[in-house]
Amino acid sequence: MATSLAFARVAPIPTHRTALAGGLAFLEGSASPAWGADDLRAWFTEHLIAPGCMATPLLVTEPSAGTVAFDTALPASARTLRLILVAARSRVLTALRDLTASPSDDRCLMGSIFAGRVSRERVQGSAGWVAHPEPTAPLSGIVLSLFAVDALSHRELYSDLASVCDTCHRLTFHEGGRRGCPEHPARVSGVYCKVDGGERA
Repeated sequence: MATSLAFARVAPIPTHRTALAGGLAFLEGSASPAWGADDLRAWFTEHLIAPGCMATPLLVTEPSAGTVAFDTALPASARTLRLILVAARSRVLTALRDLTASPSDDRCLMGSIFAGRVSRERVQGSAGWVAHPEPTAPLSGIVLSLFAVDALSHRELYSDLASVCDTCHRLTFHEGGRRGCPEHPARVSGVYCKVDGGERA
């Protein structure tokens, strides 16, 4: 599946940060009402199943939203799937906002570790964090396992530069405040703070 990420407008994703690419691809895709069952299956395949992070799930579920079948032979309810995507996206964004807040709330990272959805393993001769969400996990938990891998591997970037924009809801890394992005400067005490350090009323 070709992934077009708005994150790329800010900075290209380093090729080794595949977990970040997968998490951002979900946020970007699920924001569109046109993103359907085929797109979600392609996302699972590209970012989780093909890399060996998890087995193919039978169902896709999200608390309070519902459950749909993953198998292409069992057509999913478009309305229920949309509810699942919206609920999962909302939970992921809430967790990322907490993680990138000051002070940071890293319960989403600890939750992924304690649930066994991420673990530290030796990969190509060196230790690193790897996502292994269970196929029965809620969709939000699966997506958060990808962000957890990236955050645990790059704690300084998340503590110093990460931001979830209040306007476009994108995760970016920049020196410009916790609640904005380069396209939507954060507003603080009635002043818009531009990313380059300047200000405008």
